[in-house]
Amino acid sequence: MLRPLLCLTVLACVAGTAACSDTDPPGHAAGSPSAGVSSSAAPSGSPAAACPSAGEFIKAMNAKDWTGFRVKGPIVCEGGWATTTVELTDMSSDPAHAVLRQVGGTWRGITYGTDGLCTARGMRPAPAAIKKALGPYC
Repeated sequence: MLRPLLCLTVLACVAGTAACSDTDPPGHAAGSPSAGVSSSAAPSGSPAAACPSAGEFIKAMNAKDWTGFRVKGPIVCEGGWATTTVELTDMSSDPAHAVLRQVGGTWRGITYGTDGLCTARGMRPAPAAIKKALGPYC
């Protein structure tokens, strides 16, 4: 049921709308912020670059009004970028991937969805390890 909504969001991202811009768009995923998370950070890439915790990941998503998610898989990091699998907490849906970037010491949401994430606005400079971790979501 939610897959068409996520696919539309990704299409909007590809078209360059505010849904995936570096500015804070209106919310497009309903639900309550996740208090619990099911994964701990598993950093990869540069040891100098910190990897966000699952809680920090959800906090960055909530700041973009991408609420109601929890971290489902390991967090992959490289060069100030991070990605992981997320899922909604209040309904059954296909898992999605989310991408964050560290800007001025703060983790910011870049994009999330189920398809075509590497073509989303702001993803061009993402490191190869992040794009590889997105696998078929890229």
